[in-house]
Amino acid sequence: MDTQTNKGEKTKFSLGTYIKETRQELKKVTWPTKKELLKNTGVVLTVVITSTLLVWVIDTLLSGILGLILK
Repeated sequence: MDTQTNKGEKTKFSLGTYIKETRQELKKVTWPTKKELLKNTGVVLTVVITSTLLVWVIDTLLSGILGLILK
């Protein structure tokens, strides 16, 4: 596998270099606190459940209307 550098030159892929650079990048990440993680998880679950219920209600209504039209 070849990768491109900024200059457009090709270099060989090195697994060791890849792992080293990945570790360096992960050290730069700002990880959320447990409180932030729980809050964000709650927001995501609320949005998913609300969206699911909304789609279910719309589907049920449209199915009922279509059933009336086709009778």
